[in-house]
Amino acid sequence: MISPFPISSTLQTAIDEIVDAAAKADRFDRVAAVLRDITARFHSLGELVHEASDDEVLLCANDTLTIYHITLTPGLQYPPHNHLMDALIGIYRGRETNLIYPLSDGRLQVPERREAIAPEVVHLPPDTVHAVANPGTARSGALHVYLGNLLHTKRQMWRFAGDRPGVFDNDRYLAEARAIGP
Repeated sequence: MISPFPISSTLQTAIDEIVDAAAKADRFDRVAAVLRDITARFHSLGELVHEASDDEVLLCANDTLTIYHITLTPGLQYPPHNHLMDALIGIYRGRETNLIYPLSDGRLQVPERREAIAPEVVHLPPDTVHAVANPGTARSGALHVYLGNLLHTKRQMWRFAGDRPGVFDNDRYLAEARAIGP
């Protein structure tokens, strides 16, 4: 599945480059290298490469790859969740804070905070449980690349620290975003 809405030739070229890299042997390393290059190119533009009212825009999804353009709203944090596959995040504008949660008996423990400031590529291994937030004052810009079919993976999400996991539901995930606490 490819995005059903119009996108710029700049963004379409990036999607094509990622799809091509993911189709080759050694795909993790190839996709990571391509995403680093794309992230640097997009960062040099000094603006978002795609404007949408939604924070998440699905660009491509197939059996082996899922790509989103993410523009996080400033001051919001999304609930903890997992992907169950490698995730590569190319932050090209602004910043993202990832709260990485260790688990104990299926419950979230105190998270480790990891700041990513553009231009940067972050790798989240398949077993990562994280929440993402935008601590900045403007919408961030990033390509989130998942090395698998994220839409058909039975994932989990948590409300917030200490909670037991529930089934991931994207509508609930978006609705449960909250203001970043003090």
